[in-house]
Amino acid sequence: MRSPSSSQPAPGSAAPRATPGTTAPGSAADGSALWRAAVEAVRADSPRHGKSLSFGRFVGLDASTVKLAFPADAGFHRTTVFGMSRQLIEAALSRHFGRPMRVAEETGAQALTGTAPSIAEEEARETAARHSAIDARVAQHPAIRNVLRILGGTVEHVQYLEPVREAPTLVPASTGPDED
Repeated sequence: MRSPSSSQPAPGSAAPRATPGTTAPGSAADGSALWRAAVEAVRADSPRHGKSLSFGRFVGLDASTVKLAFPADAGFHRTTVFGMSRQLIEAALSRHFGRPMRVAEETGAQALTGTAPSIAEEEARETAARHSAIDARVAQHPAIRNVLRILGGTVEHVQYLEPVREAPTLVPASTGPDED
């Protein structure tokens, strides 16, 4: 038998969906996972707007507002989020959270220094680390070392082949051959 204070859902019932404001500020789960899911939802609706939204550093989330701070080098993306595309982004966020949401900007150095890196900054850091590891493997590969030793020269450029993200399509996929 479960007590009413149990954090586990009753058998057969759905787990409650996390909502903004349910996590304590400053905790490890302060909404960053929730924010990442929201950005991915906007990216699914509009990759261009989702990319610009990902450059904003997540400051906070309450029942109806997402607070973001943009670094100085992300001015284009700030203008996209808070300019002409604001309504589209807010509509996508509202659909994701299931209630009206708006985006608000936090300004000042304290808003930037007190926040974690943006999703785009994390992705750039991961990409740079992956490229650095590839460069090291290429430089140490025996075949490449032998070619450089015999022919001389250096490796000037390594081309990185990244997986392509599937773009959403408006044309439905065919389920089978036409029988006309």
